[in-house]
Amino acid sequence: MARAPQPSEKRWPSEVSRIPNPYAPLRERPPFSKAAIAGFVISCIGLFALAMVGPLGTAISGLGLRRARDKGLRGRGLAIAGMILGIVDFAFYLIARFLLHP
Repeated sequence: MARAPQPSEKRWPSEVSRIPNPYAPLRERPPFSKAAIAGFVISCIGLFALAMVGPLGTAISGLGLRRARDKGLRGRGLAIAGMILGIVDFAFYLIARFLLHP
């Protein structure tokens, strides 16, 4: 009489556990870059206030992007968004200053 093949003992790879341990300590996330946050906030304020703070927000966001990259901090997306908003703010300022007022 033929026997059925025995199932293998290892069904999952050893490095993958089926159920994560709920009591395992969590890894700490790196903090946000304060310059990235400040640049984003300044760029947002510049959009609503229509003041010429776009270049300032762009410069601070660029500093935040560099610090996030070099030191391994979070906030890369905020820094990029702050740079884009700062450029848009400056473009709106130039349009309002030179094209709308003769």
